[in-house]
Amino acid sequence: MTRAELFRESEYAPGSVGDIFRLIRSGAANSRSTLARQIGMAPSTISLRVDSLIRLGLISEAGDEQSRGGRRARSLELSSGAGFVGAMDVGAHHVQVGIADLGGRMLAIEDVPVAIEDGPALAADALWAALRSLIAANELDEAQLLGVAIGLPAPIEYPSGRVVLPSFMPSWHNADLPGLFAEFTSIPVLVENDANLIALAEQTMGGESSDQLLAIKLGTRIGCGIISDGRLHRGAGGAAGEISHTTVQGTSTISCVCGTPNCLESVASGGAIVARLAQLGYTAQTAADVVELGRGGDAQVVDILRSAGTSIGGVLASIVNFFNPRDVILGGAMSASAPLSGPSSFSAACLSSATTSTCAPRAAQATQACGEPRS
Repeated sequence: MTRAELFRESEYAPGSVGDIFRLIRSGAANSRSTLARQIGMAPSTISLRVDSLIRLGLISEAGDEQSRGGRRARSLELSSGAGFVGAMDVGAHHVQVGIADLGGRMLAIEDVPVAIEDGPALAADALWAALRSLIAANELDEAQLLGVAIGLPAPIEYPSGRVVLPSFMPSWHNADLPGLFAEFTSIPVLVENDANLIALAEQTMGGESSDQLLAIKLGTRIGCGIISDGRLHRGAGGAAGEISHTTVQGTSTISCVCGTPNCLESVASGGAIVARLAQLGYTAQTAADVVELGRGGDAQVVDILRSAGTSIGGVLASIVNFFNPRDVILGGAMSASAPLSGPSSFSAACLSSATTSTCAPRAAQATQACGEPRS
């Protein structure tokens, strides 16, 4: 089976073993009887699939669930010793490596010095070494590492995991990270657009699920993850959500691979704001530096942030009109800082423009906007 076929098959069907595991993991169902009612399958079929998960060591059955009448049902939960997964967040100016249990709880996370400008092959080697070091430092058994997920601020060809025309690291075009990691390990390695990963994480945060969601990643570049009818929407070629190449008012301060004059990324992204501030004599090299400058309350910096936020919000307004999401989540370095989260902030400018200025009233009323991730 090829890697592409493997990830195609991972797209679960209702009632499959994978679907049942997801329902238990999310807390949507915690007994065989609840699963049978929710999925609409025979209890005997559900039991066979639950038993498969128990044999694999992924879930366990213990205690009692509140009964609706008759015999009390035993509750299903993730097994504490089921294993763990690796997570890698590769940005334009930062790299983080983490470890999480199968419930999504972070066990460890650290910033690591990886020179992405040296190319994907050397970066893959450094990332794998950093993950192994983190596993050892936390006294975990590397044999229980079940998979690795890598988030990149770039379009990702699905299901191959190849990087396609990344605006911040052109040398990574066509990089086959799963293939590079296959030199070190046989476990599954999933490469995904970082905004898509935010959307997946936010979908079930806060104790409820959102079937229609936009997750906007605001960092050195701008990305958008889309949850439609409860599923991640990648589009025909994996480029769904590339909203940053929409033309906006304003003047480009950086070039963009799209070639579109005054596209959103070249006008309002963290990278564009860094370039604009540098033209004005400010010292800033990353989106995090912009956040620090904004913390100081400099009027010129705040004005530039609000202008960029308004541009982003105008693009979001068109998407809200078209898609009519239930939730719009802003994440990334440019939105998560507390000093920028007030009513005069960059995030507020984005959300205000997105949900009030040019949105159809019915679409705006149905949309809940959140200026920072819930996860």
